[in-house]
Amino acid sequence: MLDEAVASLIEHGAAKTTTLEVQRRAGVSRGALLHHFPTHALLLSATVAELVRRNEQTVIDVVASFEGTHEPVEQAIRALAVMTAQPPFLAELELWAIARVDGELRTALIDAERTAKRDSERVMRRLFAAISDHPGIDAVVSLSAEFLRGLALSGVLRRNPLRRQRLLTQWMRTVRILLEHWE
Repeated sequence: MLDEAVASLIEHGAAKTTTLEVQRRAGVSRGALLHHFPTHALLLSATVAELVRRNEQTVIDVVASFEGTHEPVEQAIRALAVMTAQPPFLAELELWAIARVDGELRTALIDAERTAKRDSERVMRRLFAAISDHPGIDAVVSLSAEFLRGLALSGVLRRNPLRRQRLLTQWMRTVRILLEHWE
């Protein structure tokens, strides 16, 4: 059921990932679905762990393909940039946006994201390991995550690869300046 919910969310978005659609796709009874996921919000929030797992796998794959081709900070930011442009990340962002007006989903997502945070932090520590002892590491990691999340969201409407690349290049330049002048 959960696999079908994730697939539907990625393929069709949250609006079309209804409990009835997931029930149909999974080939289960209404009772079976409601036994595991009593509400739509709980069903959607349960997808977060799998979305995070897929996002992490994307980062691992991208880093492996970059081995030795970029300096470490650039490699980390580029890997995150690729990941944030993928459907699983965009599906997770969609859930965040919907949670703005859906209190039940917001509550369920807060719990799911709290659990997923440990995985995300582990991935970030590994990505930025080369500068882990730098006093500005926490700010660089946090600012990079926020920047890339915003870039992904703006990319939903502005699909301009040249603009995206230019902004990524400017962000990497900014990170280098931050690290160089951090006191």
